[in-house]
Amino acid sequence: MDEFPTLGEPNPQEKTLQEKSVRVIVAKKDSRYQEYLEEMDTKFHKECFICGLKGDIPKGEWSYHVFLHNKGLCEGCCSSTPRMEILKRYIYETKQEKCHQWMERHGGSMHELNVVSEWIIRGAHLWPHEYKDDVKQADIFHERWESIHYWSIWVREERFSGEKVAWFSERQKKIVVGTVNKVKGDRCQVYRDPETEDEKKLGNFFQKDIKTCRLLPPLSQEDALKLMRKTPGMRRPIEVSPFQCCGPCGRVRISLRSKHDHTWSGPNKSPYGGLYCKDCYDSEEIHEKDCNMQRARQYYSDREHRGFGGVYVDNWSGKPGRTFRTCSCPSCSCPSPGNPHLKQEYVCEDCGKKGNGCEGWFDRRSGTGGLLSPWDKEDHWFCRDCWCRDYWVKGKWIHKPSGSVWFKPS
Repeated sequence: MDEFPTLGEPNPQEKTLQEKSVRVIVAKKDSRYQEYLEEMDTKFHKECFICGLKGDIPKGEWSYHVFLHNKGLCEGCCSSTPRMEILKRYIYETKQEKCHQWMERHGGSMHELNVVSEWIIRGAHLWPHEYKDDVKQADIFHERWESIHYWSIWVREERFSGEKVAWFSERQKKIVVGTVNKVKGDRCQVYRDPETEDEKKLGNFFQKDIKTCRLLPPLSQEDALKLMRKTPGMRRPIEVSPFQCCGPCGRVRISLRSKHDHTWSGPNKSPYGGLYCKDCYDSEEIHEKDCNMQRARQYYSDREHRGFGGVYVDNWSGKPGRTFRTCSCPSCSCPSPGNPHLKQEYVCEDCGKKGNGCEGWFDRRSGTGGLLSPWDKEDHWFCRDCWCRDYWVKGKWIHKPSGSVWFKPS
């Protein structure tokens, strides 16, 4: 129990309920939950999250954790230990024999290796599935894999100026936390604030050059667990939480915001394409695609809420009986609880796909295109996929003297 931090004991009467429901409730909040369930039907994982080995990796205890993004632990890593795998990255060496030679040559550095590995995962001589049963039972939220998985992603990301990092201080013989000042190839210039009165007398901050491979995430496993317990969804805050990129790289990333929205870090979320890392967001020009799609909805569908939109009316516009007035404004097309559009079924006039009023939008253009049509000829519904096919692309808008608006894909 000493090797896994216990941060609060659950009520015994609630423990069973938590074990059965918490993981499912949290997972269902993830938009990729259904995709995850489909992936769970397979017998193998696609990749080892520690070494990156591709291939058929048998499933194990780690298979039931959504945050691992359908990655597993290969046989080679299983036969090793977390401490050895951390050392490989720490000294930038992939061969286990070389790691043993390094430990023999640097006998005094074993303390450094132990401190570094314990920062990433407590009890670094065992993988989490090898813990004793009482430790596993105490981990009611199944978080013991989270820190080692987070580290495996963090070390693959490029370092940048202003990033919070940690490193082993040879003078203090412990982990210290500071900030990256400059990145110079495979080395970084880092600095930190003084921690003791003696250090404060020496200066306002301490600065050093260090190999990039020697840098660590700024939070230890224990600090990360405490943060997760305070965060809705029992995960790290979204700006530092790993996510699956929907772009060409397809990687699990911890990403900065794009230059188009650099005020905070985290994934770049497109309402039409999903989550993107900074690199894919810029290379695929997602910002331009999102703008074009938004303008298409404004020009060709409903920019604002229409009169009587989204409600039933009687004998409207000479039509006998009860009629549902359509509206595709952002409020009416949002799948919020109680939205009457969720109960309406429409058929896409292009591909024939069926969906409710929140799975597509109405096209208000006239037959000549580019001009809004009168209300009695307005109900031309197209699904989300067809809208995105035509407008979630790069292109330019042409405003003609007649008042019509045309879009020309590039």
